[in-house]
Amino acid sequence: MNQDFSRPQKWGLSFDINTQPGPNGRSAGSYAWAGLLNCYFWVDPVKKVTGAVFTQLLPFYDARMVELFGAFERGLYTGLASA
Repeated sequence: MNQDFSRPQKWGLSFDINTQPGPNGRSAGSYAWAGLLNCYFWVDPVKKVTGAVFTQLLPFYDARMVELFGAFERGLYTGLASA
């Protein structure tokens, strides 16, 4: 899985706020949210990009879904870097 919960994080306005750059390209200062049915989104104000994946899949934090979300995030940042 690509999510590393050992990284320092904080909470604000009901969002998870990254205090360090993420492993898939997300900047420090980005914020994210996850919903029960494996709905995920993030906003990266530094790079001015956002991404979202919405499903209706249980259980929450399904390993396949988390991997898909990480691959989507990496792909988006890779595409932006080469544009």
